[in-house]
Amino acid sequence: MKKSVRSNALNAPTRPQARFLKPLAAAMLVVSGQAWSAPGLVDIYQMAVLHDARLAEARAVYEANQQVVDIAKSPLLPQISVDGGLTKRDSDQKANDVTTGELGVSLDQSLYNHANWSNYTQANYELKQAEYQIKFAEQDLIVRVADAYFKVVLAEQDLTLAVANEEADKTQWERAKASAEVGLSSRTDVLQAKSSYDLSTSNRISAQNEVDKSYDELMKLTGKPVNELKVIALNTQLPDIKLDMTDWETRAEGDNLEVLQQQESTKVASEEIEVQKSGYWPQFNLQAGYRNYNYMDTPSGYSSQYQDRNDLTVGVYASLPLYSGGSTTSLVSQARANYKAATEGLRNARETARLDARVQVRNVQRGLELVTANRAAVQSNDAFLEAAEEGYKVGLKSLLEVLTARTNMFQARRNLAESLHNVVLSRLKLEAVAGSLTPEKLQGYDEILTNPSQEPMPKLDPMDP
Repeated sequence: MKKSVRSNALNAPTRPQARFLKPLAAAMLVVSGQAWSAPGLVDIYQMAVLHDARLAEARAVYEANQQVVDIAKSPLLPQISVDGGLTKRDSDQKANDVTTGELGVSLDQSLYNHANWSNYTQANYELKQAEYQIKFAEQDLIVRVADAYFKVVLAEQDLTLAVANEEADKTQWERAKASAEVGLSSRTDVLQAKSSYDLSTSNRISAQNEVDKSYDELMKLTGKPVNELKVIALNTQLPDIKLDMTDWETRAEGDNLEVLQQQESTKVASEEIEVQKSGYWPQFNLQAGYRNYNYMDTPSGYSSQYQDRNDLTVGVYASLPLYSGGSTTSLVSQARANYKAATEGLRNARETARLDARVQVRNVQRGLELVTANRAAVQSNDAFLEAAEEGYKVGLKSLLEVLTARTNMFQARRNLAESLHNVVLSRLKLEAVAGSLTPEKLQGYDEILTNPSQEPMPKLDPMDP
C-alpha cells in the first residue's frame, strides 16, 4: 500500500524517480527469478556501522585511549640516552689550539616511584573505561537506528492516513457540488466540504514533508539514500520476553554500561589519591653512565698531543621529600574529595539504571496491552466500515459516514503500527539498560519484518465498480 500512496499522492510524490523505477526494478527481479526485498533493520544497521560519525568518533577516541597503558608504563622501564659533542678552540696562539671530543651513554632505571606505579594502575582502569565507552556507543547506534527506522515507517503510515482523508474529503466535496447543482444541498454545504478538503490537503503536504524529513534523518545514519523499508505486519506476534521487574533491575544495576564506566571512573579517582600520596614516599633510582673524553692540543713545540679518558659510573640514588609548602596534603585532600564525588556518581548511575529498567519494563508491558487494544480497534473498525458500506448501498448510511468509517479504519491501523514499533523500541532500550543489547538481538526483530504491501489503496466510494 505504501508504494502506491507515496507515488500517487495527488501529484506530490517524494523522490519521483525512485517511486517510478522501483516497481519496474521489482518486476525485473521477479522475471529474473529473484524476489525483491526492501532493506530491514539489520541492513540499515550495517550501513550505519560503516558511516555513522558518532560511532566513528567513539572508535577514534577508543584507539587513542588504548595507548594510555603504554604511556603510563614507560616511566617504569629503563630510560636510555646518548649524548656527545665536538669542540674546537682556535686561538691566535698555536699552543692554545685544542680539539675536544665527548661521547656518553646514560641509563636511568626507576627502582621505586610510588607515583609511577599508581599511574600505571590508573591507566589500566582508564583503558577498561574506554572499552565500556565504545560498547556504549555501539549500543547507542542500535537504538538510534531502530528509532530512525520506525520514524520512517510511521511517517509512511501517517501519509497513508493523510491521503485517505484527502481523497475522502475530495469525494465529499465533489458530491456536495453535484448536489448543489440540482438543488439538493446548499452553498454552505459546499463551502464546508471545500474547507475540509483544503485542510486535509495541507495535512497531506505536512505528512509528505515528515516522510521526506524522516528519510533524510535516516540517510544521516546510513550515508546512502533509502526509499523504502520493511514493515511490521499488523498481525505479527512479537517474540516473547520475560518481564520480571526485579531481574531487570538487578541486571541493570550490575551490567549497565554507564554504571560500569562509572565504576572504573571511581577506581581511577581512588588511585589518584595514591598518586598524590607519592609526595610522602621516597624514590629510588639506579643510574649508570659511560663517557669517553678525548682531546688533542698543540704545545709550544708544535708537536700534537692526544689524550683519551673513559669514565664509568654506577650508583643508586634515593630522595625523600621533607616539605613542599603543604601542597602534597592539599592535593591528597582534593583527590579524596574527587573520589567521594565519583562514588556518589556511581550511586546515581546505579539508581538511574534501576529506574530506567523499571520504566522500560512498564513501557513494554503497557505497550503489549496497547497492541491488544489496537488490534481489537482494527477489527471493530473493519466491521463498522463493512456495515457502513452495506448501509450506504441500501440508503441507510450517508457517504460522509462511509468516508468517516474508512478514515477511522486507516487511523486504527496507524495506531496499531505505532504501538508495535514502540514495543520493539522499548524492548531494545530495555536490553540497552541491562547492557545486553547486541546486533544479534536486533536480528531477532529484523526477522519479523516483511516487505511493504504492494496492494493498491481501497476505493473510497463504495458505489464505484
